[in-house]
Amino acid sequence: MILSALFSIAVFVAVLFVLVIVHEWGHFFTARRFGVRVYEFGFGFPPKICKIFHKNGTDFTANWIPLGGFVRLKGEDGSDAHDADSFANKAMWKRLVILFAGVAMNFVLGFVIFFGLFAHGSEMATADAGAGAVFSNERIVIGAVIAGSPAARAGFLRGDEVAVINDISISHAEQVPQIVKAHAGQPLNITVRRSGSEKKMTATPVELQPGMVAIGLQVFDVAFVRYPVVAALKQAGRTTGEISQLIFKTLGTIVSKLVRHGQLEQGVSGPVGIAAVTGTVARAGWTPLLQLTAMLSINLGILNALPIPSLDGGRALFVVLEKITRRKMRADIERVAHIVGFVLLMALVIVVTYRDILGLIK
Repeated sequence: MILSALFSIAVFVAVLFVLVIVHEWGHFFTARRFGVRVYEFGFGFPPKICKIFHKNGTDFTANWIPLGGFVRLKGEDGSDAHDADSFANKAMWKRLVILFAGVAMNFVLGFVIFFGLFAHGSEMATADAGAGAVFSNERIVIGAVIAGSPAARAGFLRGDEVAVINDISISHAEQVPQIVKAHAGQPLNITVRRSGSEKKMTATPVELQPGMVAIGLQVFDVAFVRYPVVAALKQAGRTTGEISQLIFKTLGTIVSKLVRHGQLEQGVSGPVGIAAVTGTVARAGWTPLLQLTAMLSINLGILNALPIPSLDGGRALFVVLEKITRRKMRADIERVAHIVGFVLLMALVIVVTYRDILGLIK
């Protein structure tokens, strides 16, 4: 139990480290590109543990709260507005680019991971493959076994490959229910491949539900699916867009429920819940872990784009308001707004984390 928890924490921290590095590097790179001085590049949130190293005027530091990171720019609080290397001195479009560069990098990371997975290839149901996919090692795989069914009693397992039924070689998943239905009440001799060896088992189709004759197996056509470069780019773009839409829709539901009923959606997870999921996914292999990393990266980008004080979107909102009103925003007002926003976000994290811990204990 302890080793499992430590493994989950280690994987989660590693994934979070990558996401934070990519996000903050976007801010760091564009700030330096536009001539803004970067005082600090922090891993985690203060209080500070130590300074890791110093380079080109920037302190790279480690901090105690491992839930993100930050870059501290000269003039980001509105001060030093007359200095050429101050964030406050730059044109509005440059400041917005700097603020949203982290968000953009999270989307880029998600897209690149998906592109790599599609171009390299992975195991999947052929029905889920998109246009331009190239199949190899095609086979029929058991995706689920109904508890208490003839198949479960016979010893079939999820992941078994169905090869032969009553001396009929199976080449497509749709053949299985057809053969089963045609042999109601008659024993079927089924050969499956498991861990490189063949096993012969017998199961008799019965009426599991009114009008449905089955043995209790759910089977899929599965193959190693990869895409040529152009097709992989299109598929990565499509997947990134679909996940972004899903995240926006989910956020809308969460906010609506929170505002209207004062309730936090049950599916919302904090660092503890995400760490548990990350550990579970990591045990399933590199492909699922990379898929989760891509989705978390896109999620992080969208969350940071929201117009909430202390987040990138909130900082951008103050820049836009300054342009609209044609008045410099008072530095102390903006600073207080970001502090309040940060405190509220941390309070939400604590509440969700408490709920995650209770859930894990139960």
